[in-house]
Amino acid sequence: MEKKKVETQKDIQALYPVVVEIWQEWFTPIIGAEQVDFMLHNYQSEKNIADEIKNDVHYFALIRENEIIGYTAYEIKKEVIYISKLYIKKQFRGQGLMRQVFDWYDSISEKLGLKQQLRVNRDNAQSVAIYKHRGFNIVATKDDEIGQGFIMNDYILEK
Repeated sequence: MEKKKVETQKDIQALYPVVVEIWQEWFTPIIGAEQVDFMLHNYQSEKNIADEIKNDVHYFALIRENEIIGYTAYEIKKEVIYISKLYIKKQFRGQGLMRQVFDWYDSISEKLGLKQQLRVNRDNAQSVAIYKHRGFNIVATKDDEIGQGFIMNDYILEK
């Protein structure tokens, strides 16, 4: 699997249909279609992704056989590598691809001497279990009102 840095508007446009597909498939059962649509519009739109890239968030398309099969993003925040996105399309899960991404983050973390941190919805039991298996520990809970009555109920995990 290749990791291709997302840098241009063309890169973002190529990635965006995958973003929408993954978010609708994965998060709808957890937070509902309305909140997924709200978050795609307000947090994961093409413009939001472009703005994040301008503000030193590093986006990578995950590519296998010339197909974008997922994406990940991180930024350096004080003493941590903050992993803000880590998603793979449904049909590619369970093939060891996520392990490759975690190993990559481990190597970045080791090289920079920084902890890894991420947030995950508390009802996202499958992801919580995967993160714990990879050595992450829950260090806090966080509830954020994000607008229109929606709330993000997350765990903060560190490794």
